[in-house]
Amino acid sequence: MVIKRSLMERERIAGAVIFLSLFVILLSMLGIRLLDVKVSNIELVDRGLYTVVTDYGPVNVSKDDILRIERTYTKAAMTGAPVELDRIFTTKGFIYISSLDPFYKTGHQLINSVDFVGNPVWIRADNNNETTGSETTRIQLQNANLRAVQPVSFAIGTPSKLTSLVFAVLFIQYLALAIGGITLLILIFPLRVGKPTPTHPFAQQDPDYKSTEESVGAVAK
Repeated sequence: MVIKRSLMERERIAGAVIFLSLFVILLSMLGIRLLDVKVSNIELVDRGLYTVVTDYGPVNVSKDDILRIERTYTKAAMTGAPVELDRIFTTKGFIYISSLDPFYKTGHQLINSVDFVGNPVWIRADNNNETTGSETTRIQLQNANLRAVQPVSFAIGTPSKLTSLVFAVLFIQYLALAIGGITLLILIFPLRVGKPTPTHPFAQQDPDYKSTEESVGAVAK
């Protein structure tokens, strides 16, 4: 009875933690959506220099500012046509464009100014490191590139006073996701520590089991 009560208490607490984590994740997603800065246009100003028009004004970006490019492919919800989604990480924030955007052609020119192959992921690397083609060097370059884009993982055009708020909301979201996931694992796979294992499992089910053992022993004597 005590074990069943403790199990119910643990399930109740775990359910409350998971529900609270989901609620915090939903609030953080709403906050990120409200803090997101939209790109309304990309214009070619000069050779290698582009102007990204955002909700908070224009931002000039050159090909030397690009740190990382990520390409993903999906399909449109209504027509099923293929859609390319590109995220361009720059020293001034990331630019998120879609092949459905009216300024996609200019944005794609910005991508092609540094990425001539069209790989799913393009990273900037020094010329000295590019000469070495070992697997270890490529992994080190990818890790270094990920560390380089972390401080600029916000939408381009975001005011400096809001960047710290964006990172705080993202940290809360990741923390709630981690806590909810760990709690769900504990709920699905409960830890059974200190629970005694019966030596004769049939002895508890059959009351005549003990008397049968005693009669066998008496006959053996």
